[in-house]
Amino acid sequence: MPVVNIRALPQQSGDLSAVAAAVATALAAELGEDPSGTWVTWKTVEAYVEGRTAPAEQPRDTHPPLATVLGFQGRSPDLIERVLRCVGDTLARELGLDPGNVFVTYEEVGPGRLYEGGEIRR
Repeated sequence: MPVVNIRALPQQSGDLSAVAAAVATALAAELGEDPSGTWVTWKTVEAYVEGRTAPAEQPRDTHPPLATVLGFQGRSPDLIERVLRCVGDTLARELGLDPGNVFVTYEEVGPGRLYEGGEIRR
């Protein structure tokens, strides 16, 4: 049940749905799960300042897309590292960014703090 939320400047590649699908597919494969349980959202931001620089479009080497992976508590540190690398590497490749020009965080949701499929997950 990972959810990946991405915020980034407008991209040179116009097909954000294809990029999001690539992230979902790669992450599901990394987790050994069905891709239908991996969700990715994309929000294009109007303003993104790094230092004093505020480009109108995604540069290859600065202003990394900001991705947050939300997952249920209890994944091993090794698996979390693999998830972070998978999301970061896939985004960099799909967007044509310099390697490593993606910022990814992992947030855990604990028991009793998630409503999914009509039930509170414990």
